[in-house]
Amino acid sequence: MIVVKIGGSAITDKGVFKKAKLDVIERVAKDIAEAKPKKLILVHGAGSFGHPFVVKYKLKEEKNLEGVVKAHMSCKELNTIVCNAMLEVGLKPFPIHPLLTFKLHKGRITFDAEIFEKALDEGFIPVTHGDMVYDVEDKFFKVLSGDDITLELAKVFKAKSVGFATDVEGVYVEGKLADVVTWKDLDKIGFSKGVDVTGGMRGKVEKVLRSGVRARVFHVSKLREFLMGKCVGTLVFGNVL
Repeated sequence: MIVVKIGGSAITDKGVFKKAKLDVIERVAKDIAEAKPKKLILVHGAGSFGHPFVVKYKLKEEKNLEGVVKAHMSCKELNTIVCNAMLEVGLKPFPIHPLLTFKLHKGRITFDAEIFEKALDEGFIPVTHGDMVYDVEDKFFKVLSGDDITLELAKVFKAKSVGFATDVEGVYVEGKLADVVTWKDLDKIGFSKGVDVTGGMRGKVEKVLRSGVRARVFHVSKLREFLMGKCVGTLVFGNVL
């Protein structure tokens, strides 16, 4: 099992509202088709489709029904673009929207794993994304990042390979591309620039480290190589505190 997340910055222009990088999305689809992974779950970020609504409606601080709906519908729109690109190259994507299938319960992610299992058994590639999901305690919807979804899926399905395809070559520690990153390197990683409501690179690395998952962070152009088992980008060596 491979679980890979395509970052929002890689497939959208975060500086332009709801602008997809169609050439990158098409390349992602082709890379998957050429690599032919036996079992793959694909996750993608929301980028300039989801993040602006989170900021505009202050969805991390306030309850706003209109904001929740608009954020979800925009994330779903990007998901449709990704799935259509996959269909064009003969792949069989199976869109799964977290708003309907995931929940937060006392800070923990719960979801219907059977939906993913059945889709995989039938030969589909589940394609899910960052989204708004219901928080059982707060009785309202919160942002659930594609990073968090990826790590949860990796643990539940005991993925042999976990990857984060981004718009950079890997993780930079003190300005240099690192082959391996562990806890000791965390404070030397800079914060990402631009609008990112889910923590940027430093937040991504910290989540991986806390999860106990081993994952590779690499440029999206290296996706085919990653899917074929090659060592690309930076290995983030997760270890629970």
